[in-house]
Amino acid sequence: MAARCRKGDRQRSRAMHSPPNSRNDVRSSATSAEALSPILSRVPAGQTSIWRCPRCHGALACSKATLDCRRCGHAYGQVDGIPDLRVPGESWIDFEEDLATAREVAALDLPLEDLVRAVYARRSGWDEDLIGMRTRQVLAAPERLHGDISGWLAEATSQDVWLDLGCGPGMLLAAAADMKRPGSGIGVDVSMTWLVVARRLILAHGGRPILAAGLGEALPLADGALSGVVSLDVIEHVDRPDAYLREIDRVTRPGGRLALSTPNRFSLAPEPHVMVWGVGLLPHRYQARYVAWRSGKSYVSTCLMSSIGPRRILKRCTNFAARIIIPPVPEDEIRRFSPTKARLARLYNSLSGEVALRAVFLLIGPFFRITGVKETSLPA
Repeated sequence: MAARCRKGDRQRSRAMHSPPNSRNDVRSSATSAEALSPILSRVPAGQTSIWRCPRCHGALACSKATLDCRRCGHAYGQVDGIPDLRVPGESWIDFEEDLATAREVAALDLPLEDLVRAVYARRSGWDEDLIGMRTRQVLAAPERLHGDISGWLAEATSQDVWLDLGCGPGMLLAAAADMKRPGSGIGVDVSMTWLVVARRLILAHGGRPILAAGLGEALPLADGALSGVVSLDVIEHVDRPDAYLREIDRVTRPGGRLALSTPNRFSLAPEPHVMVWGVGLLPHRYQARYVAWRSGKSYVSTCLMSSIGPRRILKRCTNFAARIIIPPVPEDEIRRFSPTKARLARLYNSLSGEVALRAVFLLIGPFFRITGVKETSLPA
């Protein structure tokens, strides 16, 4: 997903999607084709990939090392069997640098934990404690997500072909593989490096990785290709939320399910990406400077929304009949809190379910979820 930030802080991608020359790219193309086999029965005759050209939505044919568009002629390279279907544009990452890193990571012969650690170790200013903590979080996440998949994500992940949009290192797809969900999960993320990790994580959990690098505003899928879309903590990072939601609407068939989550801009809790209080209370143009002043951290790829924003865009730009959910703070997180913070969290959980207080918690709650069903009629 393209990051939402001030124009002067963005980097313009120079990715040209030239075919890869890595032996690892060629070796993995067969594996990628095998992974697609469970859902190829749903792909139109003559098309050998579920993925479509992000430029023209034309069918893509698999060759030895590329996916080739039959309509406009563009060829898209692969890394570790994962097609690079990103289109040139502005993004929070430089596509060429990410592609080079992804090829380096794909060539590493490391256990999964060491592979995740190697990706985090490339981040400037990260010490061993932080690298270790984030590595453990990635590896533990699939088990932690079982409750979400059997709960509020059940409908979106149990039908036909569903998409994890902004899948990152593949934690949700790995969790679905653990649980032997009836639907076939596929993943799209803007970072090829994290998709290389996702492939290994999904395989480690017994799944079949079906992944592509792409942008949320230009999804490499056909109209109505999906029975559901899940996109967790992504909308606050996209440059154009309206385009992102329109694309989700385009690729979801009537009756398909939507599940989103995002932190709340006006929460009374600290901003979760930088742990600084009061960020969302300021106008967007002042937030990055405020975060830098308070913490010394960069804040150029995040723009939190209130519950009103996504609801308005969904109504204006999509066919989804959506509702907003105020979720409780998970008990496994509460157990890691200090005694005082744990008491406040449990009080929040007990009060947030009260109908009379719903409007208050939609305004100040730490985060919210959106679920929806795509209707057949067009929005007025």
